Amino acid sequence: MTALSWKSNFTETECRIFRGKVIAGILKTTLWKYDGRGELDGHMLTFKSKGLFSSHTEIRDIEGQRVLGDIDCNVFRSKASITFDGISYDWRFESWLRGKWVVSNGESEARFEPVGFWKRKGNVINEDIPPPVILASFFVQALFHKISSAS
Repeated sequence: MTALSWKSNFTETECRIFRGKVIAGILKTTLWKYDGRGELDGHMLTFKSKGLFSSHTEIRDIEGQRVLGDIDCNVFRSKASITFDGISYDWRFESWLRGKWVVSNGESEARFEPVGFWKRKGNVINEDIPPPVILASFFVQALFHKISSAS
């Protein structure tokens, strides 16, 4: 089990991921587009969204050349499916307040739990979910936050 923590900026366009006090990764998105770039434990990824309310996102290498996986969001049900390395993971909110979320594949899971009142920081309890999927989970959460802020 790997323990990580995160802290986001006020606009939630930057999420820093920590292992203890050492930075392990970062995810950057923009206010106006549903794209992002990030790195976690040496895995450098680009997220390129397509479709209405960014219902489909490609996970690419950092240069944006090779597709490594994808994310399909169901905006109305607040769920997503992340596929990476041929393995599919389910992403869902754990609470009706949309503060906690979980990503799992039936065998392993990672839980994301905020600790701050404004939910800009929290902890990740990871049980064998690979770093690229953890990074994609942060991207999905940022995507849902952006979509709910726009509506």
